[in-house]
Amino acid sequence: MLVERNEQLMRVDGWLRDCAMGTGRVVLLEGAIGFGKTEFLRSVADRALRADAISVTATCSPGERDLPFGVISQLFASPGLPSGIRQRAAWVLRELMVSAAAYSTREAVDRHRAQIHYDLFGPLIELSAEVPIVAGVDDIGHADEASRQCLLHLVRRLGSARILLLLGEQPEPGSAHSPFHAEVVRQPQSVRLPLAPLTRSGMRDVLRDRGAKESDDIAVQRFHDLSGGNPLLLHALIDDEAGGGDGAKSAYGRALLSCLYRSDPVMLSVARAMAVHGDDLWLEDLATLLDTDETIVGRALQVMADTGMLRDGRFRHPTVARTILDDLPAPDRASLHHQSARLLHGQGAPPVAVARHLLRAGEVQDLWATALLLEAAGHASLHGEVRLAVDCLELARRSSTDEKARTAIRAKLAQAEWQLNPSASARHLTALTAAARGGGLGLSDMIPLIRQLLWLDRAQEAADLLALVRDIAREPSGDPGDEARDLETWLACAYPPLAGRLHGTAATVAGTQSTPATKGADPGLRTVAVLSSGLIHRHSHETRERTTRALGQSGLHPDSPWAEESTLLALLSLVYSGELSAATARCRSADDRRDPASAPTRQAIYAAVEAEIALRKGDLPAAVDQAQAALDLVSARGWGTAVGLPLGALILAHTRMGNLETAAELVGQSFPAALFQSRYGLHYLQARGHYYLATDRTHAALADFLTCGDLMRGWGLDLPGIVPWRTSAAEAWLRQNNRDQAKRLVKDQLALPLVNDTVTRGLSLRLLAILSSPGQRTKLLSEAADIVEAAGDNFELARTLADLGRAHHTLGKHRRSRMVMRRAWHVANMCKAAPLCQELLPDMRGYDESAEPGLAASIASLTNSERRIASLAVMGYTNREIAEKFFITPSTVEQHLTRVYRKLAIKSRQGLPDCLRADVAHRA
Repeated sequence: MLVERNEQLMRVDGWLRDCAMGTGRVVLLEGAIGFGKTEFLRSVADRALRADAISVTATCSPGERDLPFGVISQLFASPGLPSGIRQRAAWVLRELMVSAAAYSTREAVDRHRAQIHYDLFGPLIELSAEVPIVAGVDDIGHADEASRQCLLHLVRRLGSARILLLLGEQPEPGSAHSPFHAEVVRQPQSVRLPLAPLTRSGMRDVLRDRGAKESDDIAVQRFHDLSGGNPLLLHALIDDEAGGGDGAKSAYGRALLSCLYRSDPVMLSVARAMAVHGDDLWLEDLATLLDTDETIVGRALQVMADTGMLRDGRFRHPTVARTILDDLPAPDRASLHHQSARLLHGQGAPPVAVARHLLRAGEVQDLWATALLLEAAGHASLHGEVRLAVDCLELARRSSTDEKARTAIRAKLAQAEWQLNPSASARHLTALTAAARGGGLGLSDMIPLIRQLLWLDRAQEAADLLALVRDIAREPSGDPGDEARDLETWLACAYPPLAGRLHGTAATVAGTQSTPATKGADPGLRTVAVLSSGLIHRHSHETRERTTRALGQSGLHPDSPWAEESTLLALLSLVYSGELSAATARCRSADDRRDPASAPTRQAIYAAVEAEIALRKGDLPAAVDQAQAALDLVSARGWGTAVGLPLGALILAHTRMGNLETAAELVGQSFPAALFQSRYGLHYLQARGHYYLATDRTHAALADFLTCGDLMRGWGLDLPGIVPWRTSAAEAWLRQNNRDQAKRLVKDQLALPLVNDTVTRGLSLRLLAILSSPGQRTKLLSEAADIVEAAGDNFELARTLADLGRAHHTLGKHRRSRMVMRRAWHVANMCKAAPLCQELLPDMRGYDESAEPGLAASIASLTNSERRIASLAVMGYTNREIAEKFFITPSTVEQHLTRVYRKLAIKSRQGLPDCLRADVAHRA
């Protein structure tokens, strides 16, 4: 279907009539590639046959430009010509081809000029006296030189011949003023017939004719924006919309490449350069990139714009660059990337922009490139583009010829790959360890290497390097150096059995926070030392300030090899000190959590900490999800000795939820041999102990809890905020009916300082109540419930309420007992603690609260607001959670509850009647 070509066809009809009357013409059919010149010539040929004229055709192609007389051979081989003329022309053309093989093309034409006139075109002109002839040559710009010379001979004689010659011509960068074009244009019988791009009206007709899904103004505009009015590209876009397609495999991609390959080679080169470098190049830069004349490049850009590929100097379709790149041979692509890198480097472009081209080239050819790749890696790390940093370092390492430089680059590469996956960096550690032993690594590279070795359970290699570091620190200068001291401080907190004591270390550890960093020292290591010192020396009152500073500094130095360690230690410091809300806020507000390109190792650390937070809040499903996410982001092997943190949270959460088979599988997994030489092993031991306790293996559980205690006391890290081993061991002793041992541990726990404001005191009071007389029990359990509720630990709250309910039952307070037990069940159910819920079911016997004297009237006296708040309080929601649901302040909630307590004649939320739960169900 020819759209918007009626005017041109009407003009051709007029020329056909003139031709029949004896006036010949040569028509230059002008139009960009894809504008329908071929289809137009085919339509003209059909009209010629209907007018009883002879039609002869030829099609030129770039691949046959060097075939002498190829186009002329096609014309005279047309079946519409009499056989005699075809045979005579074939004999003449064979002679011409033999001559062209012996001489140059132009010389062959000159030698046989009379033969071309009398034996080739003479019979054709004689035939036109009997019947009009319409000759069409498509893509004349690709015709061989010999055929062009012959056609010029015919063009000059068309004035008196009944021949209509149509030459399909497309604008080309290098042929705008070719001799052939100039000679044709100057002939008096020459006319131009331009084919314009489709208008929006024409495009709407095409869309309707093709049955496109949409043909309204918005669709027409979209198709126009992408095709530029090029009919070939338009039809390809419609095909893609109907059947789908991607990149070079799409109909649009095939059409685009067809346009480029049928054009002048300059245009293809320009398109490839733009695809590789980007379509925001200045004309002079593009010419420099291609090492060609700006005028030729400018013409190529104009042709591409006329063809519909470009708008305002940029590719119209978003897939054009990828389509061209997919088609570009690898060697040519690499060469263009090298040229782009050189161009950008010469212009002083940012290192990362230059490095991207070097990476795509796959190799380095210039001396300056290695240093630039290292600089680009640093910039990429600072901006969170870790994968790019790794790629730059890897290429720099492969390209470097100096062994010492290669070792230094390998150290940086191992640190960068660590951020993606710690186990991925293991491939470098053997070579780096050997280099360190041989003196090929400096202290600043050796210390992070020790951390990597310890994390990946290569304790012996780490110990060897530790010995080297300590030897360096004990050199005659007598100054162990800040880095060595900071390392020892961190070891004392993370891997205590390996920590040593250098001269001056103890004093430095105590005053780490105020000690300024030495010039050149890693700020990440100093931050880790400050946090470690605070944990070792129990500076809990400074925890929030320290962690805030540490997390801020981590953001300033994301490329530090200690960035992940400082982040993890800062967040865990908040968790260990009971600052769960602050830790949660830090996790969720961190920039890395919002950035999809952030390093997986950092993401896994946040997930592991959130799992520990959820566990301590009693949100068991969230603990499972976050711990599993941490292990999905970084495998258990990648977590190394730190796997105890996410794995311990996962085991304990599944255990408390009653998923004992899953917990058993996790407990059965192998773990690093050095796990119990690290602080993370405590989390694993605690979790495994509770799994053993849940499966009635009390002796194994007790062994794990007591091992925790031995390790923590031996390491000087006996902090219940890390793991409350005493209360856990006391539970195991109680299961074995050893009340004396249990009571001793509980009292030891209560006697320790700095636990008055932590959930550990609540745990201890709950166990102490079990060991106390019935008269003291309810008082201790009520205090314990208030403590764990304030701490936000719903799981421990449910357990404490369960014990409180039983204590009321022992004292004969059956109604109060049932109310507290029901609340305990609801809190346990919120935690999804199935075993605890099942344990409480026998105590969930109903009773008629309305039978209680005055209870119904008291409840009826509550306002709607008071009933809503009281109903949630019965369900176990904290004041803060209730406030968030109703968009009020916690103090307002407390005021409402106080009025509720007064109206119902009770003292605390433990006395709230269970029938208030019906309000929640009714409102839901």
